[in-house]
Amino acid sequence: MSSSLLLLLAMLICFLIAGGVIWQNLRRRIYIPHKPSFAGAATRELTPEELAAIEHYLELSSRSQDVITPSGASAPPSQLQLSSQSHTVFSLTHAITRYGFSVDDTNQWRFYLDSTEVHLPRLWEQYITNDNDVELILTDTLPLVIALNGHTLQNYSQETSLNIAPGNTSQQAFIRREESEPIELLATRRETFEEHALTVSRQVPEAILICIAFFILVLSVLGPSILMPWLVGSALLLIAASLWSIYSPVAAHQLREIHSLRGIPKRWGLFGESNHDQINNISLGIIDLVYPAHWQPYITQDLGKKTDIDIYLGGHVVRQGDFLSLHDEVCQFPLQRWLRPLIIACGSFIVLLMMVMWVPLEMPLKMSTTWLSGGKNIEVSSISELNKYMLHVGDTLKVSGTGTCHINAPDGYPAHQNPSYLPFDCSKISWKLSTPGPLPESETTQQALALTETVRLQINPSVTKESHNQVNQKLATAIQKSGMVLLNDFSGIVQKTQVLCRVEEDCVRLKNALINLGNTKDWNTLVKRSETGQLTGINVVLRPVSAESLNNLVIASTAPFFIRDIIRAAQLMNAPIAGGYVLINDDGQDLTVHALPQISLYDYPAQEQWTEFMRLANILSQVPFMAKGIITRIYTDTNGTQHVILQSITDTHNHWRYTIISLLLLSMLVCCVVSSIIAINRYRRNCRRLGEIKHYYDHCFKSSAPLRLRR
Repeated sequence: MSSSLLLLLAMLICFLIAGGVIWQNLRRRIYIPHKPSFAGAATRELTPEELAAIEHYLELSSRSQDVITPSGASAPPSQLQLSSQSHTVFSLTHAITRYGFSVDDTNQWRFYLDSTEVHLPRLWEQYITNDNDVELILTDTLPLVIALNGHTLQNYSQETSLNIAPGNTSQQAFIRREESEPIELLATRRETFEEHALTVSRQVPEAILICIAFFILVLSVLGPSILMPWLVGSALLLIAASLWSIYSPVAAHQLREIHSLRGIPKRWGLFGESNHDQINNISLGIIDLVYPAHWQPYITQDLGKKTDIDIYLGGHVVRQGDFLSLHDEVCQFPLQRWLRPLIIACGSFIVLLMMVMWVPLEMPLKMSTTWLSGGKNIEVSSISELNKYMLHVGDTLKVSGTGTCHINAPDGYPAHQNPSYLPFDCSKISWKLSTPGPLPESETTQQALALTETVRLQINPSVTKESHNQVNQKLATAIQKSGMVLLNDFSGIVQKTQVLCRVEEDCVRLKNALINLGNTKDWNTLVKRSETGQLTGINVVLRPVSAESLNNLVIASTAPFFIRDIIRAAQLMNAPIAGGYVLINDDGQDLTVHALPQISLYDYPAQEQWTEFMRLANILSQVPFMAKGIITRIYTDTNGTQHVILQSITDTHNHWRYTIISLLLLSMLVCCVVSSIIAINRYRRNCRRLGEIKHYYDHCFKSSAPLRLRR
């Protein structure tokens, strides 16, 4: 397995783990109701005897739920039921606070540990002291006190039968009694969606999950094709879950309880064992009120007056009087959540950078452009048929026929060209009505072949019949026995070298070697001696090593002539055609149906390259081809030849990959731009929102009427 694949798998695992952790926290926040916590409390397991006593008490409590006892202790707001967390007992020492509300002259008492309401059995109120040893368990609604200062529910049935009156409350009892004007409980309601939106913000976790889904989509186009559907599917599910979490309606159990009270707020504080960090010192009866910070200039308007106030159980005010209302603020001045679009914009921008750096975008962009431009299917097998159509970008073209492979310039070979056909490039086919001309011939190549053949025959150890006729039989036998090599036509070698290397700068090393063998001063002198017949009958005897060196020197000296002639012949064959078509495969794939050569032209020795070139030229000048693809570009050169660039019709996997890349690139670009604009606009509106709210309240309290806003 490659290192890149391992890296992709590691990144995917990290993304999935991070997404799982965030989703689990998000799920707990949304679907699991908040459970009270008791700092510093010891825990233990519930015993079977205690469980039986609790079940017995709950049964008695359900029968008398609507009965108001003489003590004023109330039945629980709703029937208590044990839950999966009820088997853990919390033990702590803490003060118990009793709140009293006046509702139609019937006392309703609520008991609290700090800001957490608990259910206290109705006969245990008399046992409350300053510091209480409390044991309680969690239920589906309120925590249930199962032991108070040594009194347990196991003995509660006996206390009930004795009907102990709670009126003789101990003098040490720490009960908060109503010392101010009575508070009237008008109603109990659930918070509105607007009020809920102020306390719960669905921004960061959902935005991070969406960005993780974007990264998974990038991995899907970088990784193996077999993982693509799974990665794309998981990313889409993650995006769908995040969007559902953002835009889904709030469940009823998520809305907190709000009490609508009527009373006289005053600037004082009655107690302080909780909420020490609040700067508010206004109370409604015995309830400390906590106001939004921007309400501070306006809350004094209702001090000392009977006012309707809506509060949470913790004392946080959501509405007061005729004008102060968090619900109206959200309705008239909507919340501007700018953090979520900012995170999404940053994530989409990072994904764009990743795609530009790592993902090949050329082919997906071309495919998308041709798909958007539209096109028709064209299938032809002759130039006359193709001439009937007006070709456009986006058309699907299928052509079959016989054409000529293109020949690129020596310095213009593309990187994707098939080396087997060099110098021919069969990804470009010249298709024209006229037949190709005769293959080019080269006199220089024939002269080079004659020189190499002459030297090869003379240094060959096997003496031919012709050699026996030119050399004395006894001398040839003696030379052969001595292991030497006889050059019996030295003059022929000199003359063929002069014919091939007419330019003074050509074959310099070979000429110097022949000068040494001919025992002359310079090359011109040696050539004159050969032309005048002075070298006729002169035999040169060489050691085998010297003979092999001479043969290699001839091969090296003639090689440039073969290469130059091949280039010259290729240029002649690549002369521009008048009219016709040049079909080009944009991927560099060969359009021919001919079998590939086993050995490339330039892998042959230089002396054999010309022969192989002529063989290839004879085949590829009239070779069957088939071109099929989508037209991505068309242009006409100065000779009137139409050049048609085709993009191959890929398989299903690549087609889907290109489609996903194009859609992902477009969606990330749109997402980055749109999210950035939304984030900037919301941030600017959020900066102005508080000032607009204050202006609204200033107008309301001045004119005693709400300001009607046009929105």
